[in-house]
Amino acid sequence: MLFIEALNRASTQSNEKKLISRVKYRPTISNKDSVDLSSAANQVKEIHLDSQAKTQLTASISVFANLIEHMLRHMINANLHLHSPEELNLNLKSWQLFLQVPPINAEKDKKVVGYITPEVHQRPPAKQLIFHIPVKPSYGIPVEMTLLVSPHNGSPETPYVFRTFPKESWLPVLRTPYPPEFLSQQITHHHIMLDQDGELDQLSPLYAHINQSRIINETNLPPQIFGLRIWKAKNNALTPIVLGDKQIGLLFVGHHKPLEGNIISEEERAKHASNLYTKA
Repeated sequence: MLFIEALNRASTQSNEKKLISRVKYRPTISNKDSVDLSSAANQVKEIHLDSQAKTQLTASISVFANLIEHMLRHMINANLHLHSPEELNLNLKSWQLFLQVPPINAEKDKKVVGYITPEVHQRPPAKQLIFHIPVKPSYGIPVEMTLLVSPHNGSPETPYVFRTFPKESWLPVLRTPYPPEFLSQQITHHHIMLDQDGELDQLSPLYAHINQSRIINETNLPPQIFGLRIWKAKNNALTPIVLGDKQIGLLFVGHHKPLEGNIISEEERAKHASNLYTKA
């Protein structure tokens, strides 16, 4: 990940608000033919990332991206590189990526008779992981930052790291070119959710647009990052941050604003609205 030059009196609060897509809840209309779904099913929605819907890649965002890269290198034990779309010249093209947001809350206590399968092999329980990372400025003492990493919910398989890693880990120093005054202004605690439910080639819509010379040396990518998705959790909303792919590797998309659902033209939107008042 490239380090972006820090601005004077940088503020992270405005960047943080831009990264989070607030979920708009709509009232549910039920009738005789309605089917009751679990709350986890209701949380799943489709979003898409658009090359035009993004904020500027700032130094504050770069610090957050490098925290994730540092953590992934430790978890997977590989010299991984987190690319930005700007680094791969993807900002010069028009593209879209479609994703499904996993549920942020799991119904752990709710059990349904007939749908419970016995455990063949007893596995250790999955747990949240805490990574303490000392971030070194260009001079002075390091600033400790923390990543709280949660497993995803509602999927058949939890990534193995949540069963094998210790609950808390202290990582080596992450060195940055930023002055201590800048680092002291940054958010020091982040909560992210990790899942591996994506397709191995989930970044395939970008293959035709990418600057291949930037990734030509990444031929030995670890399979743990194929289909990897990292989400930032805040205020009961999830925002995509990192996507892993078998050809591109790791792509940082945290400064792209997620847009809900498919793109619908104004004409089609008006047509759908008129159909709501049509009697069968």
